[in-house]
Amino acid sequence: MTSNVKALVLAAGLGTRLKPLTDRLPKCLVTIAGRPLLDYWVDTLFEAGVSEARVNTHAHAGQVRAFIQGVNDCGRLNVTECYEPTLLGSAGTVAANLHFADDATEIILVYADNLSDVNLSEMLAFHRSHDDPFTILLFRAPVPEACGIVELDGAGRVVSFEEKPRQPRGDLANGGIYIVSPDAYREMASSGAFDLGRDVLPRFVGRMRGWHYDGYHRDIGTHEALAEAEQRYRSTGRKRRPAVFLDRDGTLIEHVHYLSDPAQVRLVPGGAEAVRRIKDAGFACVVVTNQSAIGLGLITETDLESIHREMNRQLAEEGAVLDAIYHCPVTGSGGDRTLIEHPDRKPGPGMLLRAADEHHLDLGRSWMVGDMISDVRAGRNAGCRGSILVLSGPESRRHSEGGSPPFEVASDLPEAVDRILATVAAPHDTSLLMESHR
Repeated sequence: MTSNVKALVLAAGLGTRLKPLTDRLPKCLVTIAGRPLLDYWVDTLFEAGVSEARVNTHAHAGQVRAFIQGVNDCGRLNVTECYEPTLLGSAGTVAANLHFADDATEIILVYADNLSDVNLSEMLAFHRSHDDPFTILLFRAPVPEACGIVELDGAGRVVSFEEKPRQPRGDLANGGIYIVSPDAYREMASSGAFDLGRDVLPRFVGRMRGWHYDGYHRDIGTHEALAEAEQRYRSTGRKRRPAVFLDRDGTLIEHVHYLSDPAQVRLVPGGAEAVRRIKDAGFACVVVTNQSAIGLGLITETDLESIHREMNRQLAEEGAVLDAIYHCPVTGSGGDRTLIEHPDRKPGPGMLLRAADEHHLDLGRSWMVGDMISDVRAGRNAGCRGSILVLSGPESRRHSEGGSPPFEVASDLPEAVDRILATVAAPHDTSLLMESHR
C-alpha cells in the first residue's frame, strides 16, 4: 500500500507570553536565526515525505496566509489553511478537520510553537513497527510539573498519563508531536473535547506507544526560550545549509526572450534530476532570476506567478522541488553585465543575501550556477564558495571565450551539478574555487 502521510499543524495560539512580539506577529512566524518557526516545520515535514499539511490560524491570520502562499508557490509542500474566527482548542481543531484523514495512511499532529531537530521519518518508522494506533513523542522534561507526564511499560506502551501533575512520577513528557492512524484521528475528532493533552490523550492510555527523543526539542513559549534558541542556532550553525543558487532562463528552463506564456516553459534536459540531486546531497536549491520584463511592463507579477507555477509543476512531475524562488523586476541599462546597477539585480548579490537570511543558508559553502556573466558575478559578490557558467544559454559562450575565464565552465546544469557534488565527495579539492578567490 502506498503511504499518504498528512500533517495537521497547530499554529493558531495567541502567544501571550511573547508579547509585545505577538502584538504584531503570529507566534508561529517568530523568527529564529533568520527563519520563521513555521518554516522549520515545513522543512521537517517535507523531509519526512508528508504529502499535505494543514495549518490552523487565528491571530494575524493574513500573515500566516501569505507565508503559506509562499510555500505553495515554490512547491516545497502542499499547505492548506483552516481559519478559526474563535479558537477551537487543539481537539476542536481536529474535530473541525474531520475529513482531513479520509485518504491518509497516517496523520502527524504537530504543535508549531515547538522548535525541534526531530527526524520525523524515524518516528514514522517506529510508529509502523507496532500495532497501536497512536505514537507520542516523549522527551526528558527539566520541569515535569509543567508538562504532561507519562509512564511506559516494558514494550514502550503508555500505561499512565497525567497533565501537569503536582507530584510527577517521572520526567518523560509529552512533546507535542503525535502520529496517529486515520481511525484514531476520527476518534479524536468525535470526542467532543477541547484540549488534546488534558481531554484526549488519557483516553488512549493502553493504546499508545511512546517514542523517546533525546535531541533538541523546546517549546518557544517565552522570551527566555526564544533567546536561548536564537543563540543556540546562531552559534552552532544548526539548520544552516549550503545552497545551490540557479539562474532560471537558459539554466533551469529553456531560454525564451521575455518569457510571458506558461505554455512556453520547458525544463532543460536533465533539469529536474539535477534539482533532485542537489537536494539529496543536502543543499537547498534556490532560483534567483532577473525579471526586467516586469519593469518594462511586458508581464505582471501575476503572469510571473503563473510561469513559476508551471515550472514547479514540471519539476514536481519528476519528483523535484525548489526551496524558494526570488526575482528582481528592476530593468537594466543593457550595457556592461558586470556592473551592479541595483543591489537585487544580478550581478548584485541582494537576492542571494536575502535568501541566505530568510532560509538560514551558509553562503560560504554555497554555489551559483547560471548562463550569464552577471550570474557568476552575483555568486562571487555574495561570497559564495564558487560559481559555474553553463553554456546552455544564448550568451554564455561569448562570456566563456577569450582564454581561460576566471570561473568554472560546464556544458549544462547536470554537468555543473556533477562538479559541485564532486566537491562534497572531496571537500579539500580547490580546483573549482577559482571564482571565489578572485
